Amino acid sequence: MRTNVRAGHARGSPAPVIILVFPWDPSPYQRLLYGEMEKLGAQVAYAGRLTPSHTLNIMLLPFELAVWRLRGARVVHLHWVFGFALTGADQLPALRAVAQFLFLLWLWTIRALGMRLIWTAHNVLPHDRVFADDIAARVALARWSDLVVAHGDHVLTGLASLGAVPRRSTVIRHGPFLPTQPASSLRVPGSGDGPRHLLFFGRVHAHKGIEDLLEAFRHLPAGVGCHLTVAGECRDRDLRCRLEMVADERPGQITLRLQRIPEDEVAGLLSSADVVVLPFRQVTTSGSAILALCHGRPVIVPDLESLRDLPEAAAIRYDGSVESLRAALTWVTAVDAEELAAMSAAACEYTDSSGWAESAQHLIAEIRRLTEGSGP
Repeated sequence: MRTNVRAGHARGSPAPVIILVFPWDPSPYQRLLYGEMEKLGAQVAYAGRLTPSHTLNIMLLPFELAVWRLRGARVVHLHWVFGFALTGADQLPALRAVAQFLFLLWLWTIRALGMRLIWTAHNVLPHDRVFADDIAARVALARWSDLVVAHGDHVLTGLASLGAVPRRSTVIRHGPFLPTQPASSLRVPGSGDGPRHLLFFGRVHAHKGIEDLLEAFRHLPAGVGCHLTVAGECRDRDLRCRLEMVADERPGQITLRLQRIPEDEVAGLLSSADVVVLPFRQVTTSGSAILALCHGRPVIVPDLESLRDLPEAAAIRYDGSVESLRAALTWVTAVDAEELAAMSAAACEYTDSSGWAESAQHLIAEIRRLTEGSGP
């Protein structure tokens, strides 16, 4: 069991808050958020990691909650429900009903133990189906949560449209994913003599519009000099095959890296790009967009409400159609380097304006309001 819990606290200081987190995820989000929260006295442990078996870990979650409650944990922080997905559900759909039962049992156990549940709604609905009825599970989650954290008001609006109206909610802005070296030391977009480099970075799902991007790229005007890289894990075998077929039609112009990119390679990959293209068909919160901006990369994004917070000076927006996306790609290949450099500076200015410390302070304050006077 992975844990950062430390015993004891200074006399006269507030009692330490023990936060049980589920699920653990390798993205930097949790590491950066909880690193700042620990500086404020929070103690963090990750649930669902007792054994090598994912299925067994899910079944043990209620027991694990009880043990942590005895150890003083009073707060459970849920990020994504993919942790409840059972292996083999794609081949045996009945397992989704089992997963939904185990999820509801987990919610009930939290309440029965007198713990508080915080849910950070990174997405209105899961990207991939998890339960027999994902909407019903969302409604139950909103009802059982003591606090729902959203990264923007549009998330709460989207949940409400499903009937998932939180009893209590707050908006905490997504913190920056800072590069491993200062953004000012990275290659300036548009510099160099080679063709413009377009990059998609992030997990590769159909809803992220990768096929729209390749279709737009295929129909760029003749003689346009640019290269496209699609980098990120792709678990959909059919989608992978379709992407590979298109890439084979453009040898030397399209590079596919359809696996998880090691963290120590991310800065170099982003630095090589002149623009990051994120052609989402739908999205709630985009960590990929924030990561790109933190590395001083302009972004091409559809004009979706969930992406309206991105700075105008660093974003090229299109109307969601393949033709409009093609026009945006064409503009990027022709615009002068000074324009891209100015967009890069605007991206860095935007991400420098907020940090994880503010997010941690906001969340800690909300947790203390929830737990104040609620017993040991």
